[in-house]
Amino acid sequence: MNVLGMRGLQSTGLLPVKKAFINFNLKGLVPPSIGTNLKNLKTDAKAPGPNPTINTLMKFQVPLPIDPLYCPRLSCQVYDQVFGGFSQPMIGTFTIPIGELIHELANERKTEIGALRVMVKTLHNVAIGEERASMLAKSMRGMIAN
Repeated sequence: MNVLGMRGLQSTGLLPVKKAFINFNLKGLVPPSIGTNLKNLKTDAKAPGPNPTINTLMKFQVPLPIDPLYCPRLSCQVYDQVFGGFSQPMIGTFTIPIGELIHELANERKTEIGALRVMVKTLHNVAIGEERASMLAKSMRGMIAN
């Protein structure tokens, strides 16, 4: 997952947003028996201000159910790092529908693979047609030369 940035953050307190970061709750994606082995991921609090550009690639492997009915959502919290990290008030929360995204991408891939197969078949038919035309042209040249 590539985290590009956040826009329009507003502080809940008197101070403006200093350095925001995101906490990804991976433990909420799996049953409690598996969740004890997982650690939540956090982005680094780098860019200051209410529109930070994070540009971080997050990689994680989590066993997810295949049935769309049981696919979870990834809950995320946005925190602000104030006073050098001594205070980290929560600015807001959001969710990412991981299961829905997985199934949408799978359907999109099936559609693309079908379209590619049609293209390959069409190109194959064109190649066969060109081969026939080339053989016909050679035979015509042979007739004219004789």
